Amino acid sequence: MAKAVYLISGIPRSGTTLCCKLLNERHDTVALHEPIDPQSIISQTNKTDVVEQIAQQISSLDWAICQGLSFTHGAKGGLILDNPVGQHASNGVRNVVAQRGQIKLAARDANSFHLIIKQNAFFTALLSDLTKHYSLVCIVRNPVDVLLSWLTVDLPVNRGRLPAGERFDAELAAALKDKSVSERQLLILQWFFDQFHRSGLAVVRYEDVIASDGRVLDESLGLPATHRSPLHKMQRQFSAKVLTDMELMLPAIVALNCYGWYAPSDIHQAFAEIARV
Repeated sequence: MAKAVYLISGIPRSGTTLCCKLLNERHDTVALHEPIDPQSIISQTNKTDVVEQIAQQISSLDWAICQGLSFTHGAKGGLILDNPVGQHASNGVRNVVAQRGQIKLAARDANSFHLIIKQNAFFTALLSDLTKHYSLVCIVRNPVDVLLSWLTVDLPVNRGRLPAGERFDAELAAALKDKSVSERQLLILQWFFDQFHRSGLAVVRYEDVIASDGRVLDESLGLPATHRSPLHKMQRQFSAKVLTDMELMLPAIVALNCYGWYAPSDIHQAFAEIARV
């Protein structure tokens, strides 16, 4: 079996897929992109039972990797996934290209690798229970970059929905009722920041992952340093409408409680940089 199991959670579109890619460049880690389907969890009210089901699925994944057997993965193309969302846009919205399916890896010797599993909303809704059994790291990103992505990708957050979060956190589901899309998006983003802050877990900023070429990610998981090629933040261009919508949301974004991870000046600067592109 794996030396250890670590979990990664994060805000959707905060770079968690990139983190998996960086970890899979190492010889001593296997990082899986959303291998657990939240719909496969039978009970959603008894958190202890939910965590037990997650633990069973993680054990099955660990066994399959060691034995070289096929297993379900969030991207049937394999471990190395640059971005679950493609570059092609339809009506201003980019489509998801990652498809859940079976993959198979070469068998791994027991205790020769660390197993890392990434799920965003699903794990975030269960943080307090999961931390009793697993080490977790949470990934955050400047709210401007996150919301710009949400406005332009064909994911539930584009519509102000968070299915796994709503299914396993009744308070979140209730808070999102009878709200506009933008109000729901802001509530969802605040929910992630609140959950991460309350958990007391290690929080890693996407910007620091890029600036350190992944070193801070390795450190957060207790992994030895490794050499990587330099990382660069991808610059994207957005339509005038998207930028206008974002500018209208800016006062509410600045009002979010980011718990010191992002200051109002960071938010204003991020928008200014995007608006200049």
